[in-house]
Amino acid sequence: MPGKNLAIASLVCGILSLVFIFFGYGALLGIIAGIAAIICAVNSKKQGFESGMRKAGFVLGIIGTVLCGITFVSCALCLGAIGAAASELEGMY
Repeated sequence: MPGKNLAIASLVCGILSLVFIFFGYGALLGIIAGIAAIICAVNSKKQGFESGMRKAGFVLGIIGTVLCGITFVSCALCLGAIGAAASELEGMY
């Protein structure tokens, strides 16, 4: 059935994007996996494959991309704040 393999890939990439949320800067890989899940789901639909697996991969890809983006930005801001605090402490002594 055309598009089934893309739907499976979409689901796997969507799940991976949710797993990468918990790895700080690994969230960058989650963003990539989430985008890949969305692309695979869209291509699967273009080939005519309509299934819950494709829809789940699409939804997980969107959720994973958004949450990984938030996690990545949060980690970057925390490291920036730590760096700024360290430079302030260095200037004091």
